Amino acid sequence: MGTNLNAQWIVGFVDGEGCFGLDVHKKKDMRWGLQMQPEFTVVQNEVDIQILYAFKDYFKCGSVGLNREDQYGKRFHFRVKSVKDLQEKILPFFEKHRLKTKKNIEFKRFRKIVHLMNNGYHRESLKNFLEIIDLGESLRVRSRPKNGKKGEKVAEIVQQLKANLALQPDLK
Repeated sequence: MGTNLNAQWIVGFVDGEGCFGLDVHKKKDMRWGLQMQPEFTVVQNEVDIQILYAFKDYFKCGSVGLNREDQYGKRFHFRVKSVKDLQEKILPFFEKHRLKTKKNIEFKRFRKIVHLMNNGYHRESLKNFLEIIDLGESLRVRSRPKNGKKGEKVAEIVQQLKANLALQPDLK
């Protein structure tokens, strides 16, 4: 049985369960040793996985996969990481159908990141790359815990890149 979604239901659901984020992780073969990917994510318990597939059908993009498994069970995500899909499908939807909570502030910050990355801004210089990482850090309106050792390693690389930029402001 398929689940048909309508725009206002999606807005309400994303206001409560959605996330606009910038994933930054180590990747040695990348220019600065880090990779960043904007992502729109909705997470649900396994019993409601059909909602995630309905999101995928509605937006005609993204993927559904295991997000986390712990003592409380399995949680799955609907996730869109493609800058092109974010730019062409997700952003226009939420520009037309406005979020009603603080999530709209996050969306506006996220939209700026996606637009910059879609235009290749992060590839022009180290300064621009770090500017987008800083925008990603300011993205969340609600506080969140640090990402443990993984987050610490990324933070160390970002600090080193900022030190390099301070020594060589025109670093491309």
